[in-house]
Amino acid sequence: MAAEGDLPPTKTIIVYRNGDAFFPGRKLVVNPRQLSTFDGFLTFLTRTIEAPFGAVRRLYTPRQGHRVQHMDELKHGSVYVAAGNEQFKKLELSDPHSLVKLCLTLGFHVFTNGDVLASPVRIRIPKYTRRSWENVLAMVTEKVRLRTGAVYRLCTLDGRPVCGPTELENNQHYVAVGAEKFKALPYDRCVPYTRPALRNKRHAKDMVSASEPNAVCHLVVQLFTFLQRAKLLHCSSYIPSSLLP
Repeated sequence: MAAEGDLPPTKTIIVYRNGDAFFPGRKLVVNPRQLSTFDGFLTFLTRTIEAPFGAVRRLYTPRQGHRVQHMDELKHGSVYVAAGNEQFKKLELSDPHSLVKLCLTLGFHVFTNGDVLASPVRIRIPKYTRRSWENVLAMVTEKVRLRTGAVYRLCTLDGRPVCGPTELENNQHYVAVGAEKFKALPYDRCVPYTRPALRNKRHAKDMVSASEPNAVCHLVVQLFTFLQRAKLLHCSSYIPSSLLP
């Protein structure tokens, strides 16, 4: 057994989440008696920061994104960025566009995973809520109400996971996913159509004809929603073949 003097000194560090500008950072005390291996340290980080990307697989320096791979590379009083298997994401909060994004209320639409019959829910996230990704998901859970329970993650319409508040875009559409897997359905074909104001009557006919596929989609969705609520359809996940890609 190693003597007490042979153990490396205890270090205090601050760890942020990769790509999450709203996460305030977590101050951690790294005790070599309890965390002797780097893999054990990553497991400790996974439990501590509870990142939306899941298990912590990598640790980076905050400015250059250099990867830290050994316990002896950790420096007392330093700052690091925890990530999953993804690459380091450098946040430039000095960018005016980023600062504006942090201050404004964010509004977007959310589909229910596996259900294109349900209309997407409009959600507005104030800036103080976006400081915590868990608070964002909690607000989405209240609005969407999945059959499987809480919303664990948001995905783009093609299934790409959203890793934090900074990846959310205003007036975009997302899919709320619980503990189940993302279900690939033609959500993009059922995005509500908003007819723009017609300034020139000559183009009115062309604009109406261009909107016909979207309008037909919504007529079909409304019909199936009515039949489902009237209990004339027993399979809630039935999707007309004409709506499939």
